[in-house]
Amino acid sequence: MGDVRVEDRDRVRVVTIDNAQKRNALDYRSLADIEAACAGAQRDGVRCLVFRGAGDKAFCSGFDIEAIPTGPQEGDRPDLAVERTMEAVEAVRCPTIAFLNGAAFGAGGELAATCDLRVARQGISFGMPPAKLGVVYPVGGMRRFLSLLGPARAKELFFTGRPVDAERALAIGLVDRLLPAGDAERAALELADEIAGNAPLAVQGMKRILRLLEAAHERGFTDEEREEIDGLRRRAFESKDTAEGRAAFLEKRPPRFQGE
Repeated sequence: MGDVRVEDRDRVRVVTIDNAQKRNALDYRSLADIEAACAGAQRDGVRCLVFRGAGDKAFCSGFDIEAIPTGPQEGDRPDLAVERTMEAVEAVRCPTIAFLNGAAFGAGGELAATCDLRVARQGISFGMPPAKLGVVYPVGGMRRFLSLLGPARAKELFFTGRPVDAERALAIGLVDRLLPAGDAERAALELADEIAGNAPLAVQGMKRILRLLEAAHERGFTDEEREEIDGLRRRAFESKDTAEGRAAFLEKRPPRFQGE
């Protein structure tokens, strides 16, 4: 694997996004590596899967904006690649834990939200910035945050694009445990070991039933709604505002959106 490392600790598997020079940003290759790690966990009988970022600056800063195609026809769409990976994480039978050793933004925040549990160190930040880039975030990702946070807090997160600090993340349920830097990693691994020590069929069965109970409250979209959603996302993706958001990000300046 390239920017993803896999380490086994008895019955616990730790998956590390190792792209520290870009704050552990994701690209097509690292997404594929995470999918492979999930498939391997299923195959190898892993009892708990832990995701983390390399270093102490970032868990994952999202999809690398420099790797995003500039037009709708240029290669695989990043949103589809991210959704495939999140579905792979969601489908893992054993429990998954995100150890937030640093900032989690965009697809990195979604990866954390997709995991069953989140343990964070003090000083982390969490943000979903698509509104600041002129992008409509994928439906699957918004569903995960809606399920985790409820409507009002999910709307605030997406509408403002404002980063959330560690204390606020704990208060609204973005993270489950918040600990000092020296204790957080140990706590995440101890939690994984505790889960791994329980009866795997019972844990996996309860995880699946809890997901089914959660899904029972979610209504599928009609064909007309799917077409509307696709149109809204396509319109934003092909807009001048998206090009301006990308340019402003790379030039490290505030964007000047015109609504076109």
